[in-house]
Amino acid sequence: MKKIGIVLSGGAVRGLAHIGALKALQEKGIKPSVVSGVSAGAIVGAFYCSGYTPEEMEKIALETNFLQYVKPAMPKKSFFYLNHFEKFLDKYLKKENIEDLEIPFYICATNLNKGKPEYFNSGNLKKLVKASSSIPILFEPVKIGNYSYVDGGIMNNLPVEPIKDKVDYIIGIDVNPLETEKDFNNIVSISIRTLFLAFRANIEPRKNLCDLFIQPKNLSDVGLYSIWKAEEAIKKGYETVKNMEIKI
Repeated sequence: MKKIGIVLSGGAVRGLAHIGALKALQEKGIKPSVVSGVSAGAIVGAFYCSGYTPEEMEKIALETNFLQYVKPAMPKKSFFYLNHFEKFLDKYLKKENIEDLEIPFYICATNLNKGKPEYFNSGNLKKLVKASSSIPILFEPVKIGNYSYVDGGIMNNLPVEPIKDKVDYIIGIDVNPLETEKDFNNIVSISIRTLFLAFRANIEPRKNLCDLFIQPKNLSDVGLYSIWKAEEAIKKGYETVKNMEIKI
């Protein structure tokens, strides 16, 4: 049996497409021996590696009002606080550390002080998930040890590197289709678009490191922060993979 690794990109609400993709892969009998994730992919990966089934993750995603976990902040370091997001993680993630998970898991976060991506497979699970998901400007950096960490997608939005020598076959799932944006109404929309383009660009050189690269179709219909389209994102991830013929 080949050892399979799955890599989950970031992509905000579009990251929920990972749930559908994992569900379809499971139906095809494909289960990973290790997972790597960043940002939204780190959140989905943490739940999956904790033992939640894709069906259970879908139920949680559709029943949760994520806006209640994001609070406005005085614009010194960010526009919003993610402190309440920890309550959501505390509610569902019962494992304290990454190394306690059922499936080995790597989380990518950007070390803001050193200006480089780092890959964690040990340490406090919830703090690292939060760090990996902290988009600069929108959310405040997360302090871990002596360093400040932000969204890993800035430097590596498809973190293949930590698992490429540990498996025989790598499946990379990217939820960031490049589309033309019509308009920008404020500084936040401009900042998000700029960051998104940076995230998108660093995926390109890593696609070739994957044995199978999956990008769910029509995800550009789902806005990065269109929480009301969660079900649509999950469905698009599922249908894309379900209709693929995968031979490993």
